[in-house]
Amino acid sequence: MTVEDLPPEAQVAIGYASPEHRGAFAALLAFDRNLARSVAGASEAIVGQLRLAWWRDAMAESADDLPRGNPLLDALADGFGEQRQHLGALVDGWESVLLAEPIDRLAIQALKTGREAGWLALGTALGAGADDTAVRLAAGRWALADLLSGLPQEDRTPEIIADAQASLGQPAPLPLGMRPLAVLDALARRSLAAGGAPLLAGRRSAMVALRAGVFGR
Repeated sequence: MTVEDLPPEAQVAIGYASPEHRGAFAALLAFDRNLARSVAGASEAIVGQLRLAWWRDAMAESADDLPRGNPLLDALADGFGEQRQHLGALVDGWESVLLAEPIDRLAIQALKTGREAGWLALGTALGAGADDTAVRLAAGRWALADLLSGLPQEDRTPEIIADAQASLGQPAPLPLGMRPLAVLDALARRSLAAGGAPLLAGRRSAMVALRAGVFGR
């Protein structure tokens, strides 16, 4: 999976990363999208679980034992180092979504927690010096907005929308090194306020992304 395969808001956000860290941000977002596709494309739950298990095992491997040759796995190894092992929580989150029929609040919470763990691991790997609470809040809002915006209308229950909007609030400052997350958070807050609108659609959202990319909020 390349950057061009990612959603437009992810492509925009990655553009605000420093050149030396751009690959790590792209790897995290590509990994998340890969897991989402594994879940969405599974003809049976067991098929999806087998795919997810491969990635879970790979995240648990030490650097010396990690197989090479898979471009995404290589990018995660290079971008995350030993912090890659924390990405198993992201796999667990997507497995919860896979096994929920239909998707429910518990599965959504599990995915939110897994996505937060991924961003926290990335911040540590990059030495961004970000406050964990700020990263968790921003990542959680993006996690919910991204999921909600992709849900079919019939799955957007009032409870799910209310849970997602409960995460709204003033963003905590993120360091320059985590500017892509600041962009996604700004777009997520706008999306959630609108009940799960697409994160990047129209001139207004483009301006929101630009302001967050430049000023971090």
